[in-house]
Amino acid sequence: MNFQDKLKTTFDHLIFGSYFLQDGVDFICERLGVRLEKGGQHLTMGTHNALLRLEDSTYLEVIAIDPDLPKPQRPRWFDMDNLQPGSEPKFLTWVVRTNDIQRAVSLSSLQHGTIESLQRGIYQWQIAIPEDGQMPLQGVAPTIIQWHSQTHPSQTLPLSDVTLEAIEATHPRATELNTWLNKIGYKGIFNAHTIANTESCALKVTLRSAKEIVTFESFV
Repeated sequence: MNFQDKLKTTFDHLIFGSYFLQDGVDFICERLGVRLEKGGQHLTMGTHNALLRLEDSTYLEVIAIDPDLPKPQRPRWFDMDNLQPGSEPKFLTWVVRTNDIQRAVSLSSLQHGTIESLQRGIYQWQIAIPEDGQMPLQGVAPTIIQWHSQTHPSQTLPLSDVTLEAIEATHPRATELNTWLNKIGYKGIFNAHTIANTESCALKVTLRSAKEIVTFESFV
């Protein structure tokens, strides 16, 4: 990409974490009244997932430690090594996609980690992953990704009646986060994103399904 090209960034997907994948799938299904689709394995990270299409080209991902894969020689992404058997699945963070991940990360003062190239089946992408496995601003700041495959995961998922109503976050460094999102040309969905500067750290997402409106909240 030419450096003069406009940097564009949009919402991509939500991340829910679970120690056991089936627990995470059941957690979402019970609350939203939907069925998730089986995803696949992330060999580098020792995890696997299940997916739900939300709207347009966005989706919800439940990610869990894969007992059939060896433990990686590095911390797993999304702070997943701190998940414990029997703990309730929870909303971890959100992901934005950009058309130039190298440039987007260079414009940030946050700790996004190193940019890594990954592949699973037909999907190819680059993603910023902190070396210690922690999430930027404890998950309040989004993970950033750039897709390089012709097919996006949402395109292979069946339509659902679940839509994203809002993502709301509070953090002492919210001003810094908002400044970065503006620099990278972030456009949220229906102006549903609110990131406020407070002493507290919290992240919540509201989803609407045919069953009901549900809010998932994570205090960080």
